[in-house]
Amino acid sequence: MAVIAGIDEAGYGPRLGPLVVSGVAFEVPDAAIGDDLWTRLANVVGRSPRDRDRIPVDDSKALFDQSRGVRHIERTALAFAAAAGRPVASFRSLLSSLAELNESVDAYPWHDGADFPLPLAADAAQVERDAERLRSAEGARFLGVRSIPVLVGEFNRLVESVGTKSATLFLKTARLLSQWWQDWGERGVTAYVDKHGGRNRYDLLLYQTFFGARIQTLAEGSEESIYEVTDGQRRMTVGFYVRGDSRHMPVALASIFSKYVRELFMHTFNAYWRRQVPGLRPTAGYATDAARFLRDIAAARQQLGIADRMLVRVV
Repeated sequence: MAVIAGIDEAGYGPRLGPLVVSGVAFEVPDAAIGDDLWTRLANVVGRSPRDRDRIPVDDSKALFDQSRGVRHIERTALAFAAAAGRPVASFRSLLSSLAELNESVDAYPWHDGADFPLPLAADAAQVERDAERLRSAEGARFLGVRSIPVLVGEFNRLVESVGTKSATLFLKTARLLSQWWQDWGERGVTAYVDKHGGRNRYDLLLYQTFFGARIQTLAEGSEESIYEVTDGQRRMTVGFYVRGDSRHMPVALASIFSKYVRELFMHTFNAYWRRQVPGLRPTAGYATDAARFLRDIAAARQQLGIADRMLVRVV
């Protein structure tokens, strides 16, 4: 049995809130390595949230916006987590079960001690029914998910250390690839990754990630860049794809987990600041609205002594 995996991020562009990078993995028969997982799981999974008989898996931007809220992505994320034996019932249990953090969330006043039950908007009974269907689905078995939230303080330190936010994103992507290499490399892994901006060449980054392994370039261009990594019995095909979240189901699912985890962090962030500033409009953290939000909380920030480095990203 081989492993098919996917990686995507949420929150690369905002000035407020975390960057979240997530990876998901499925087990499939060796002969099905190149198969489309939307097709293999068609009895259980679909793209449209209007299809009530199937769990929606698509680019998170197709399932979520601020007006619709988290209902669709929450249903999907919680069902897949439960199907992998990692059911979560609260924000803190999600972090302990699915997330890899390099600093304490309680170092941030807006996350300090914050917890709340999940789901926020999805139907809990539906989530459990979906999870059971995923557990019994034929064609592919969901192995699990790992989300890496990069909170603002760590984000700023990493950008200053490695030079760019693009390098910071790849550092977390490499963490997931390296873990799969150790866990499943001898079985063979096919990893799909959403392309990082306009970058077309990843060979040097992969040499650094898989030090000592052989890296063979299979394709390298504006639409996709694909590499074969081998070292003894271990092997992994790593592909970086434009619009990977619409082309490969594992990438779409990773984008859902990343967006959902980021939205939970923003939930506590906005709740904290609305307690400090009554009537404050919440923010998603993107540039224009982040500037408005920072103006609106300026007096409270000064009174509370909140350091810029813990609140606002350097880039």
